[in-house]
Amino acid sequence: MSTLVLRTVARVVVPLGVLYGLRLLFVGHDAPGGGFVGGLVTALAVLARWLAFGPPPPRRWERGVTLGVGVAAATGLAALLVGRPPLTHAVTHLGPVKVATSLVFDVGVYVLVVSATLAAVRTLWEATSP
Repeated sequence: MSTLVLRTVARVVVPLGVLYGLRLLFVGHDAPGGGFVGGLVTALAVLARWLAFGPPPPRRWERGVTLGVGVAAATGLAALLVGRPPLTHAVTHLGPVKVATSLVFDVGVYVLVVSATLAAVRTLWEATSP
């Protein structure tokens, strides 16, 4: 049951939770965090919104799972194309910004964890709803 207090708190806490999950994603190579932890924090923020306002219409979260696995696997195996061991990272440049392939791998893990968590909870939610 959603109350006015829960909805009001969710309007503030949910965006902060998503931002913190993204922060964990982007600092994960230098500090504790990464795609897995950031994905869990983001999924929890989305679930808090679902509790406050109800779940959105059914979506195909499996697409995100497939995308996340594909990005993580492609990034992890890309080193094989240049004769390096799997999961060997490299640093490339996007203009003035350095982008490590480990960040791209973490983005794949992030998308996978968010999508899989939301798909699992949505399935349980629908199974227990009258």
